[in-house]
Amino acid sequence: MNKIYISFIFSASLLLAACGGKKSGEEALSETVFDPGYPVTISFVKGIETEQEVLLSEIAEKVKIVPLETKPECLVAKVSQGMIQMVDHNLFIPCSEGLLQFTDDGKFVRSVVKRGQGPGEYSIIRFIAANDRLKQIYIMDNGRILTYTVDGNYAGESKMPFCWQFTLLGDSTYVGYFYNNTGQKKDRLVLVNRQGETLKTFPQYDQFTIANGLNYYLWGRYDRYVYSFKEEACCKEYYNDTVFTVTSEQLQPRYILDLGKYKIPKERRFELLEGNWQAYSEPAQAYLRPDFHETSQWVFLPYTSWDVTNKDESPRLALYDKKKRTCYKVKNNRIKNDMQGSLPFYPETRIADDVLLYYLEASEVLELAEEDPSILEYEQLKNLKEDDNPVLMIVYLK
Repeated sequence: MNKIYISFIFSASLLLAACGGKKSGEEALSETVFDPGYPVTISFVKGIETEQEVLLSEIAEKVKIVPLETKPECLVAKVSQGMIQMVDHNLFIPCSEGLLQFTDDGKFVRSVVKRGQGPGEYSIIRFIAANDRLKQIYIMDNGRILTYTVDGNYAGESKMPFCWQFTLLGDSTYVGYFYNNTGQKKDRLVLVNRQGETLKTFPQYDQFTIANGLNYYLWGRYDRYVYSFKEEACCKEYYNDTVFTVTSEQLQPRYILDLGKYKIPKERRFELLEGNWQAYSEPAQAYLRPDFHETSQWVFLPYTSWDVTNKDESPRLALYDKKKRTCYKVKNNRIKNDMQGSLPFYPETRIADDVLLYYLEASEVLELAEEDPSILEYEQLKNLKEDDNPVLMIVYLK
């Protein structure tokens, strides 16, 4: 499910995920030039007042329920689900064992890269990205990006500033994202070419002071602050209502997510309350924190409150229809599966342009089956055991 993690870090020298600031859509527009079709305002605050049932067949052309093969050489643990990528029929899953490659039928292919100090080896996987057209996968290590083909061949590396996340802009430019973990970071985004040369930086707009010098931050396992869609690079921050298209020269407002009364005020942010959970948690229940998964026809908006440790709170779901320009809450917070199997669908992350993923531990599937035994009647799930590898629900959109 859409769990959120909390960390208390006592060294400003570490690279941390920080909660950036927020600038209104109006302020953003006054500073940037944008394409004639943009920005599009999504009225989230009004949209979630209307509930609508969504059937999987209304949005999907194909769905796969895929238990990942369980073998000693491919046991999946501590997965960074927001990083999972797909190239053709290959899934790339970063976890504690490295970067594992599976087919979209769940068969284990290979461990793409091994830990080490040699050429093509990594010390830590900070983030991954993919290029479906070039059939390449990219790993961000400390200060560099390693490139591999879908066949598992090492194709070289590029220098990269020490970023938290990155994505691709076209075939030859990386877009790196900096968290403002100290409140005083200079840059927000950096563009770097394959030769490791910095092409452009975009300044950080949110400055603040943490009086006691400690860094506090919240992040979710599905958080993605930069993403690529149809070879465009985009930036979405959780405290900023504007989603930007990143070009080689400027940030162009793409969407304005109107949160209205659900937008958390700057003075209520966790880091500005210096980690005082008692002062933060109860007021945070009133504010909402949506993810943003853009596809050709829809924008999927999984969301929770900012009270991120509330175990009784289930993730919720809103949907924006690009053609009708309407936003609404999805009934029961799940998309009803009327195609294959009985598992309801929750779009936790996007793994390719029009491919969404629901990631479930085997134990979660078995728990759902206690309420609906028909789930285990699906052929691929009949022999599922609690200690098996996770089950993926892959939805290919229309």
